[in-house]
Amino acid sequence: MTGDELSDEQVLSLVVQADAELFKAGQDIRRRQWEVPSLVMRRLGNVGFVMAGVGKPPVLDRIEAAFKSIYRPQDLAMGGHIGVFMYRDIFARIGVPHVFGQVSINPFKFVDLTPVQLRIIQAEPEAMETFLDQFSDVADIQYGTAELKATFAKMELVERFIGLSRLHLHAAAAVLTGGYDYRGAVQSALLACELGLKAGAAAQVLGETEIKDRFGHRLGDLADAVGQGFPGFDRDRVRRVLAGQPQYVPNRYASAQPDRREAGHLVMGAQYLVSEVVRQLSDRDFRANLQPPLARRYPA
Repeated sequence: MTGDELSDEQVLSLVVQADAELFKAGQDIRRRQWEVPSLVMRRLGNVGFVMAGVGKPPVLDRIEAAFKSIYRPQDLAMGGHIGVFMYRDIFARIGVPHVFGQVSINPFKFVDLTPVQLRIIQAEPEAMETFLDQFSDVADIQYGTAELKATFAKMELVERFIGLSRLHLHAAAAVLTGGYDYRGAVQSALLACELGLKAGAAAQVLGETEIKDRFGHRLGDLADAVGQGFPGFDRDRVRRVLAGQPQYVPNRYASAQPDRREAGHLVMGAQYLVSEVVRQLSDRDFRANLQPPLARRYPA
């Protein structure tokens, strides 16, 4: 039986059964989305078959569609970095795709804006340039943190600090775009900035205790230290971002918190700051490939 004569309900039943079996065997969903179609194909008597491209059996497309129908898109996401873009006073999630090899990416396909919003934003040069700045920063964080230069990839403190920085940015974006109290993103953004700058300091062979004792929470001093070690680091722009942030420790206990738009700018500023560090630690620079080239607009 090749499966071509099966109804959609029969295909779905086979997929649900195979998925349940692999789930009980302890397979993670990200692995099951590849293993389930192969298992169902083998059970239909297809031992050798093309998984993608020319020659792929039509029944395999139906099997994969059936599997995707069981879960939501976010359930099947491969765990890439997410970011946020504030358009007017709403928060849109940026999801940078996993890409292998040389491909062309249209940033507007990877932001959670409605078709009408996308049409409007592309007629507003200032908003469009801000989005491209933010998409570029989020892309550099996703790829750059996984592709540190060999020297820095061997430094445990650099990897740990930049990984934690990305984690807190991810949390901030999730809060803003998940409909939660936007103020919950503020501390995550502030932590991301501090950890990102400390990763830059650690890349200059400074130990964890030395960084703590020398800089504490004085992020301006940290930015100066990173700038001294990396000539390409835009210290002036980073310092302008830091100047607009509340102090981390007092903010933890303050009843008065940034409003919605201020929180959005805090998170987007943090995305820029961390990405600026990542660009020094890796060879990633998404903006360098933009056509036509655009000067950075955001943050000012």
